[in-house]
Amino acid sequence: MKINIDINDDLLVRAKKISGIKDERALIEKALQFFVAIETQKKLKDLYGKIELDDEAFK
Repeated sequence: MKINIDINDDLLVRAKKISGIKDERALIEKALQFFVAIETQKKLKDLYGKIELDDEAFK
């Protein structure tokens, strides 16, 4: 998918420096992957204690 967006220049420079990723496309893709992973972990954390697992199923 192609998209045109305005990104804060200072934020982009900081992200490049921290990550070591020079290519903007790769940097943004990595950031989106990280965002999805974090949000998925939050949802799993919210389920903690609400679901009982059958311990026998894992043997």
